[in-house]
Amino acid sequence: MDVIARVPWTVSAALLCLSALGFLLYRAALPKPIDGIPYNSYATRRILGDVPEMIAYNKRTAEMQSFLTEQLVKLDSPVIQLFLRPFGRPWVVIADFRESHDILARRSREFDRSDFFGDLFVNLLPGNQVHMKTGDGWRFNRRLMADTMSNSFLQNVAAPRIYESTNELLDLWRQKVRLAKGRPFDFKKDVYKAALDMIWAASFGASMGVTRSQLDHVCGIEQLEVPRDIDAAMYIPASADPADFEAVMTLSDSTEIPMKSPMPRWHHWLAMKTTPVLVAARKAKDKMIKDRLDEAWRKFSSPETSDCDVRGACDLLVQREVMLAGKEGRSPEYDTQTIRDELFGFLIAGHETTSTTVCWGLKFLTAYQDVQSKLRSALRAEFRRAVNEGSAPTAEEIARANVPYFDATIEEMLRCGLTAPANMRCATVDTEILGHRIPAGTNVFMMSNGPGFLTKPMHIEEKKRSKSSQESTDKIGIWDVSDIGVFQPERWLKKDEKGATLFDSRSGPALPFGAGPRGCFGSFFVLLEHHVS
Repeated sequence: MDVIARVPWTVSAALLCLSALGFLLYRAALPKPIDGIPYNSYATRRILGDVPEMIAYNKRTAEMQSFLTEQLVKLDSPVIQLFLRPFGRPWVVIADFRESHDILARRSREFDRSDFFGDLFVNLLPGNQVHMKTGDGWRFNRRLMADTMSNSFLQNVAAPRIYESTNELLDLWRQKVRLAKGRPFDFKKDVYKAALDMIWAASFGASMGVTRSQLDHVCGIEQLEVPRDIDAAMYIPASADPADFEAVMTLSDSTEIPMKSPMPRWHHWLAMKTTPVLVAARKAKDKMIKDRLDEAWRKFSSPETSDCDVRGACDLLVQREVMLAGKEGRSPEYDTQTIRDELFGFLIAGHETTSTTVCWGLKFLTAYQDVQSKLRSALRAEFRRAVNEGSAPTAEEIARANVPYFDATIEEMLRCGLTAPANMRCATVDTEILGHRIPAGTNVFMMSNGPGFLTKPMHIEEKKRSKSSQESTDKIGIWDVSDIGVFQPERWLKKDEKGATLFDSRSGPALPFGAGPRGCFGSFFVLLEHHVS
């Protein structure tokens, strides 16, 4: 009877303990703000922090990065913290060019690659440098790919491949203009596909054939029914895309999964392992790259080959490995996880940045007809031979050209198009940003899509800046706030002592490729694509 009498008390005590434990776990799971940095107070009272607002913003706008800038403006501070990873540390977000550039370029001992890149790419590209912390592994990969950014490779190998793909795109548009009879047509998918053709050709020596298949398809259409309204969009049917294209795009688009997930790495890993379309795409991609590596090996295992036989990044990597293995007296290791992931990373990174920037560029040139006219005049003045002969300038002529207004227009496209609206780093030690304590392990997002870049900068006391930031006050200009949000290439131009017009990349705040040792590895390739295409 005594045992039975004690059961209710035991159960009650157990329930009380479980309730207390649950409450303690709940309190432990709530976001923990960093002292002194502004934040949304309501976010600290729920486990999901700022995630519900970010999801709602993404549903309205289909993008995330502007949400961070919106919170900076809302909290009226150049430094804020947001809670976007349940059970994780807060993200620190800043909006100030000088401090951002200082962190990227001069404070690499305090800040390294952000964990955010690992969230996005570690499951897709485990052996790629994009998400690696700075160390021996990263340095090895950087050296492995270094020659793909050399002037020799860019001018002699990549530029001709990009030029060929661009001409195919122009031929496609000429055929679509023929069918549209003065009506507008959607060009976005054409740019998206042509950009992959360009980077594919530079990677593997020949076009994937996406644009060519569309061109052959459209050439076979004699005429289409056109809308009566001259302003109505013309529908032009497309052909099926090659299987390789579908596989690459499926995997590239899968980065949306970790981008939008509160548990990014786990969510992406599970999707890559269990989603049939992703599993199939990964197998197709692995086979595709292996086939091209084997082909390059067969080519460069012959002693008769030379540098002239290099037609893409894949050839270049295999050629280097064959030469190095020969010197070291070992068998070549040309088909490794690192080489496969570096090649695939080269492919998808170059495609995304180019297609996005070109689409924005075409939109800006359409909206700002005066800029389009000035640009056309500047290009005609430079490429007189092509104009007189009624032909396009050659790839060599484009590569050698010095057209300040052209350079300024591309730089303005990058500034306003916001291909990369933020740069991210992770604090490796306890440090400070604008007078605020930043604990080691904190991810810092440096925004380039708002104050100081496209809108009026926020006021910051000079004494709060780091010493190196204070010493760099006059190294890069500032934008006139009266037209800071306007697409205006002239802001990048200046006159020299002889009155000649020059392009000045340091005219004002812009960070399209980041800065410092962990700046965008492919920035020179991206700029070449924009110039040639």
